[in-house]
Amino acid sequence: MKKECLRDFFALGKEWDGHERKRAVGYINSEMLWEDKEEGRFCMVVHFTSKDAYFKNAGSPEQDAFYKRMRACLEGDPEWIDGTYEQWDSTYAHPPAWGEPARKT
Repeated sequence: MKKECLRDFFALGKEWDGHERKRAVGYINSEMLWEDKEEGRFCMVVHFTSKDAYFKNAGSPEQDAFYKRMRACLEGDPEWIDGTYEQWDSTYAHPPAWGEPARKT
């Protein structure tokens, strides 16, 4: 997490709660797990009612725009972008579109 973007990141959370979550059909909740080891490291876990609901939201233009704003707050790309897909053991663990071509399986 970029230190200068922490306030922007929390503002995105408020925006999600106030507006974005209403359009994300099947969204249950999100968890942010902050790591004590390094300042500013966290893991975000998102829960949906079904895989289809998750993929529909993750691939939507609205969610893509929201993810891009969130991504601007981060020091580097999330771990799912750097080729470490194998670390995930859930079928829900699929990166959002980011406006880029979908990964090939």
